[in-house]
Amino acid sequence: MKQRNHPSRLGIFLLIGLLLSPAGQAASVGGNLPDLGDESAAVLSPQDERRIGEDFMRQARAQLDLLDDPELNEYLQELGRRLTAGTPGLPEFHLFLVNNPSINAFAVPGGFIGVHTGLLLATRSEAELAAVLAHETAHITQRHIPRMIAESQRVSGPALAAMLASILIAATGHQGGEAAVLLTTAGLAQHEINFTRAFEEEADRIGMDTLNNAGYDARAMPAFFEQMEILTRQYDNNLPEFLRSHPVTGRRIAESRNHAENYPVRPGPDARAFDSMRARLLVLGSKPEDAVKLFRAKLENRDTPDQAADHYGYALALLANNRYDDARREAALLLKARTDYAPYYSLRAEIELAAGNKSAGLKTYADAGRQFPTSLALIQHYASALLKTGQPAQARQLLDKAVRQRPQEPVLYKMLASAAGESGQRMEAHRAYGEYYFLTGQAQAAIEQFELAIRFAGNNFYYLSSLEARIKEIRDTLPPVPASKKTERERQAPPGR
Repeated sequence: MKQRNHPSRLGIFLLIGLLLSPAGQAASVGGNLPDLGDESAAVLSPQDERRIGEDFMRQARAQLDLLDDPELNEYLQELGRRLTAGTPGLPEFHLFLVNNPSINAFAVPGGFIGVHTGLLLATRSEAELAAVLAHETAHITQRHIPRMIAESQRVSGPALAAMLASILIAATGHQGGEAAVLLTTAGLAQHEINFTRAFEEEADRIGMDTLNNAGYDARAMPAFFEQMEILTRQYDNNLPEFLRSHPVTGRRIAESRNHAENYPVRPGPDARAFDSMRARLLVLGSKPEDAVKLFRAKLENRDTPDQAADHYGYALALLANNRYDDARREAALLLKARTDYAPYYSLRAEIELAAGNKSAGLKTYADAGRQFPTSLALIQHYASALLKTGQPAQARQLLDKAVRQRPQEPVLYKMLASAAGESGQRMEAHRAYGEYYFLTGQAQAAIEQFELAIRFAGNNFYYLSSLEARIKEIRDTLPPVPASKKTERERQAPPGR
């Protein structure tokens, strides 16, 4: 388990970073920004939002318990792409999984959406999960956070800082006690609650459009709300975080259900992946022996509808218990029934590698890679297996491709650094480590790695200039250091170094 700092530090770090930016400074003192027609654009531009979101992700990776499972991450990203594909003009969203049993999801400016593992287990269908994600995408596309900030500007100066702290602390998935105090101090508590309700209704309506356009039944959204209302009664004052930030009322349920009736009934895409990923999550969150008992019981209950997912979970549990022959039989049954699902091939390869059959495991990955060339989860697993079996050069080729596909995934850079280092490519190794440290909120360590990379770049002008430019880019993301705290060397350093 990661060592994590108190969540309020994350919110404060981002709040300070924003207020130090030109847009933030202007907003905090009133400023003379031009009237762009949308007050939120005068407070935060789309570029500012993206920067805030990227800052958030770097700090979140350092301080939150993110679940870095290749299959689950790929599933979430594919679900996000499916949601946006049906609606022209929607940006690409980055979805990430927080290892937290509470029922929650949250949107961060710049296109980032956090999903708690508890939400994945609480939703009863992929359509319900997609409904929550569609709702969160609407918060981003409708620029609700910048609009809240723009609204707060008209109320009081301290309100901007209070609202930002509230939003960013809440986004960590923890209760924001400090934020509540700040809002009360600013005299804004009731105002923000009313404003948030309006945004929630707007996100419901637009989210249903997105849901319908992606091929899902829009009725999944009110169905999930009804499930949350039941939880509201059960939990009393100890509500799940989702219900604190997304209050469910009878009026909201009725309005969403009435609105959903405007859309056609849709069967929705194949939900087998959703069922399998829920099974995978259950295995990851359980003791191996408990997972075996759980899925054996599910399979013995012939009334359960998702037998394939239960077989998948059972195979994963058997693998975790080192019962390779039994796990191999389950994997063979799964592949016999369905040959078009990449996680089944990864499962078979993992079983063979764990049982000591290296050639069979690597061949399974190689064959699957040709069948599913865009599966980042397969690439990550295959590269990891190649590294473990002493083939770093081949792993490096795979990982070079992977980081081009997903340049914001730190685990890929860490693996690439290992592959490059073991291949004797020291400059590439330090550069990849630099990207890994930067993406995980360790900017100073990243700069040190890029400086080490420069030492091994020789006289290659292209490498030297790109490495120096990258150092400058990272330094530009750091909060300014007061002149009184700079060392003599830093005061004399030329700009950009």
